[in-house]
Amino acid sequence: MNRTVAHVVAEQGAAPSPLDVDIPDPTGHQVLVRIAAVGVCHTDLTLAAQWPEQGLPVILGHEGAGVVEALGPDATGLAVGDRVCLTFDSCGTCEFCAGGTPGYCEQAIVRNYLGTPGIRAGETPVTGGFFGQSSFAGLALATDRNVIPIGDLPFDVAAPLGCSVQTGVGTVTRALAVQPGQSVVVFGTGAVGLAAVMGAKLAGAETVVAVDPRADRRELALSLGATHAVEAGSQAAQQVIEATGGGAHAAVDTTARPDVLTQAVLALRPRGALAVVGLGAAAAELPVMLIMTRGLRVVGVIEGDSEPSEFLPELARAVREGRLPVDRIVASFTDFDEAWAAAKEGAVVKPVWLPGA
Repeated sequence: MNRTVAHVVAEQGAAPSPLDVDIPDPTGHQVLVRIAAVGVCHTDLTLAAQWPEQGLPVILGHEGAGVVEALGPDATGLAVGDRVCLTFDSCGTCEFCAGGTPGYCEQAIVRNYLGTPGIRAGETPVTGGFFGQSSFAGLALATDRNVIPIGDLPFDVAAPLGCSVQTGVGTVTRALAVQPGQSVVVFGTGAVGLAAVMGAKLAGAETVVAVDPRADRRELALSLGATHAVEAGSQAAQQVIEATGGGAHAAVDTTARPDVLTQAVLALRPRGALAVVGLGAAAAELPVMLIMTRGLRVVGVIEGDSEPSEFLPELARAVREGRLPVDRIVASFTDFDEAWAAAKEGAVVKPVWLPGA
């Protein structure tokens, strides 16, 4: 067993609090990682408020980065001491994993939400394995499927690559396959939205419109590659149509708000596509006649439709080469409570906690 301090949600709706936990040695394809940095994501906030009581206490955290501490006997492709980024887990053998889209893995629920057995606080079982890692802790148990080497990339910059950056950039470059010269609109400029803006620039989009109610976020989007910034509201779609000369080829919604989803559909040109990546609204009324008569597509996207073992090294390379300035959206914290509060209040785009600092 490996003793560490984890930040654990003990009651539904409560903020994570520190607790000594014991994590088993890795077996099979498992990998034990000493966490050096972990992003705090809106998903963590949402699930802390909604996690089933029978699964408490639980260790959340799903944007970890650190150093490989130990390997199970069947783990391959890694060595103790490797600097790595953690992402979601997948089986590697189902039709979706084999097809290069492991975000839709047939075992996704089991591997990312139902827990890793054996983690305990004294005699109390603790749910781990969130997104295949539970990285709000000094140590995390993952697998060789979701631990990706990132070389000399700084840990605080590497951490968000495993979820928010992968989702934003991948949605534009993979799921929507934006081509040079096309136009993109991004609704919501949090970490995923700003990653989508940066992804649109990487893809060579000619016009990139960022839509957000906050002036500071719109300004940041402009500095990261957006060519236009529009204030969110009932007139946003019309402003996007004007900025793009007839509507965007592609739209990304990160808000999951029904009114914003409608605006996103209205902002598309004929044959355009909307990618829905935000968590929130269970349902939304969309203009079906418009979708049909203009030949529009509305698609859900998980983790950018990417294969992390290929995509995360590509993202890391783009960061090192200065083409993906993730450091511009990261704010690092040595105090977990401050990082959590910053995420909850939206004070910074991507808070990153540094457990060992």
